[in-house]
Amino acid sequence: MIETFSNPTPDLQALPLTGIAEGTVVRLQGSDIPEADRQLLVALGVIPNRRLHVRKTGSPWIVEVCGVRIGLSRAIAERLWVEPITEFTDATPSPA
Repeated sequence: MIETFSNPTPDLQALPLTGIAEGTVVRLQGSDIPEADRQLLVALGVIPNRRLHVRKTGSPWIVEVCGVRIGLSRAIAERLWVEPITEFTDATPSPA
């Protein structure tokens, strides 16, 4: 079964995706987006605890998920709560 989003209270280290620099690898902690948008993200592989590699900031935000790049609007990106993963950088391949 695929893990779905919840609407958690972000922990102290979680930031909105819009607060993350290009090249950073993050772990998705949760979101506060509408259910229809959440279902679309799940279908694209954007699920809780998944690693995302931020490839481009701005509108659209481009994130790499399981080797596929996905464009996200600012409205969605600012409602995705992520935590930077410090052991990965732009020089390190992003694991799935």
